[in-house]
Amino acid sequence: MKILVAGGGIGGLVAAIALSQRGLEVEVLEQQAEPREVGAGIAIAPNGARVLTSLGIDNSIAPVLHSPAGVRLRSGRSGRLIVDRRLDSEEARPGARSYNLHRGDLRQALLAAALACPNVAIRLGQRVVSISEEPKRIRVETHAGSSASGDALIGADGIHSVVRRTVAGPDAPQFAGEVVWRGLVKRDRVPADASAEFATVWSGTDRHFLHYLVRGGELLNIGGFVESEEWRNESWTEPGRKADFARLFANFHPAVRKIIDGTDECFVQAIHQRAPLAAWWKGRAVLVGDACHAMPPHMGQGAGMAIEDAVVLARSMAEHRSDLATAFASYQAKRHARVTRLVAQVREMGQLWNFGNPIRGAILHSFLWVMSRVRTSEPWAWVHDYDALSC
Repeated sequence: MKILVAGGGIGGLVAAIALSQRGLEVEVLEQQAEPREVGAGIAIAPNGARVLTSLGIDNSIAPVLHSPAGVRLRSGRSGRLIVDRRLDSEEARPGARSYNLHRGDLRQALLAAALACPNVAIRLGQRVVSISEEPKRIRVETHAGSSASGDALIGADGIHSVVRRTVAGPDAPQFAGEVVWRGLVKRDRVPADASAEFATVWSGTDRHFLHYLVRGGELLNIGGFVESEEWRNESWTEPGRKADFARLFANFHPAVRKIIDGTDECFVQAIHQRAPLAAWWKGRAVLVGDACHAMPPHMGQGAGMAIEDAVVLARSMAEHRSDLATAFASYQAKRHARVTRLVAQVREMGQLWNFGNPIRGAILHSFLWVMSRVRTSEPWAWVHDYDALSC
């Protein structure tokens, strides 16, 4: 059985490795002509970390990951510490490891692992542009003029997925009224009062700023989220002007302003929302990750959901390799409710950090301060304790 994978990002490579581990042949079609460093930081919570461990890449990523000392919430303007949540006690829970790393570092580790699989072929410079289904095969054409065919096609081709159009029709993203500015800052440029060892959110009225360390602590990944109607381009590789980024956070704490000043380049992306898909598959094509359920980045679970999708799908396809309809239906049944619930909560989380007005902000910060001191259980245990390997 041969599986085509459109997209050699995190979800596509995890799918390729997981399928290979189960004895299936895989061909990955990736649009980049050569592997290169793209993107910025990503958070890997325990639900994703368990899967990555099962793929055998822990030694590869160990030098480039960073485990934060905790999570902090601060007032954007004054810097007042509102929530100070240490991760030591949570890390003591079995299987509760979490860490941050550069997207490019994770992708390189996954690419090396996939290339080491004897039944995985990776073709670079091949962006899928059209799909046709035959009685017993599915065929794709690429922008480079080549083609490939297989028994099934996994769409791991991101927010602008071509495979999604085949499965669910034209895409209809809705602008969320929010823009994110991203960048990376060398550690020696980060002010001491930024508490870089902690993953930190600086909360404001209609904007918030977050940061956490990646690449073994060498770089600080930053993101500035601003409610705005001025920018609607969804591309996350669109360059932005540092002066504009700085202007948007000019009334924030000096530590935030110094961090932004330390960036060499920044990127700006409009955040969009998509209605949940009723069906994640059609015929011989199936979707994973952002191609299926793109979500705003407010909980850092985009990569985690793609990783979960990939390994659950691989298991379903291996168990029902002679019956794709059963395999795909089983995969969707195991994933749909969880992802739909998470997408809804991610949208609420974005509204939480931007508190709207000073009075609401004072009430919200007081509530979060109290809850951080009386909390008796992990509020996101249902997300982090999920074991995709046993689904």
